[in-house]
Amino acid sequence: MMSRNSKSDGKKVRIEEIMSKRLVTLGADSTALDAAKEMSKNIVSSIILIDSDKIIGIVTERDLIKNVCAKDLLSSKTPLTAIMSSPLITVDKDLLVEEAARTMIKNKVRHLAVKENAAHQIIGIISSTDLTRFLRDKLEMGSHISSLIKDLYSEEEPIEELDF
Repeated sequence: MMSRNSKSDGKKVRIEEIMSKRLVTLGADSTALDAAKEMSKNIVSSIILIDSDKIIGIVTERDLIKNVCAKDLLSSKTPLTAIMSSPLITVDKDLLVEEAARTMIKNKVRHLAVKENAAHQIIGIISSTDLTRFLRDKLEMGSHISSLIKDLYSEEEPIEELDF
């Protein structure tokens, strides 16, 4: 049975409650190879790009695939500034999870930077994977759908075959 907490008791959930507080950053002079190594080392799907302590964009796994691998570019020679998404789409930490999902859909992105409303400082990041985990947790634990989502987003080997 699911425990009673702020994520499962029916109250509206703010993205601050489910976002990742770990921000991985690289400098503007970094390469696609640097980003791939950092993503792998930190087990993240995005890197925030910084130039003189100012956020200038984001590079995601999808950016690496579409703009480096699919074009057969040399990752050690491809600057992140050439493949980054900019400007970084930000949302307030108090935004409800449902609105964050709508923002992702509207902007066709899978990552949103989360800012502190008063300081306008980036305090975290929310990804489509975070939203999927949240939805999985909202479903009943014994549910077939919950089990399927859990399997799809587990950190173990992917499922080979599904029987429906």
